[in-house]
Amino acid sequence: MKTDYFSQFPHAHLVSKDGTASFKICTYNYAYPEADNIYDADWHRNYLIFTLPAFKAEIDEIMLEGNLLTYYIEELRAFTALKINEVFFEPTEPYFGLTFSFLSKRKKRIGVEGYVQYPVGIGAVLQFEFETGVTDVVRFINGLEDILAAFPAIKEGEDSD
Repeated sequence: MKTDYFSQFPHAHLVSKDGTASFKICTYNYAYPEADNIYDADWHRNYLIFTLPAFKAEIDEIMLEGNLLTYYIEELRAFTALKINEVFFEPTEPYFGLTFSFLSKRKKRIGVEGYVQYPVGIGAVLQFEFETGVTDVVRFINGLEDILAAFPAIKEGEDSD
């Protein structure tokens, strides 16, 4: 039986203005819960679903570091506060990448360009772009924060157990 990660674990969801594109990622565990160093202990296991009309990509075991997730949340917050004009969001193991940028001078319309690739680095690449809004990006940020609340980043000086 397939696990329904999105009903059981915290997730972030980004959707296009017209509802045809959907990017969802959830964290369901630490990758190395028994790790004895912060670098390995900070890795999270994630499940991703990206859909477009006629396309659906599902990838399990995408790795994201909690500290990198913290960084991207800060960048996306600065973006939605109109302090920066672009954010490039890509994990260390780049199964996906998302670039957020403003499409208008009034900064109400946001373009998302991205890709999903599997296997990472050598597999088929699905490139895409869609339009979304500030409210949708804020919801995505809130989902990322929910992930970190359930699976906190492991910082220097903290025990990993």
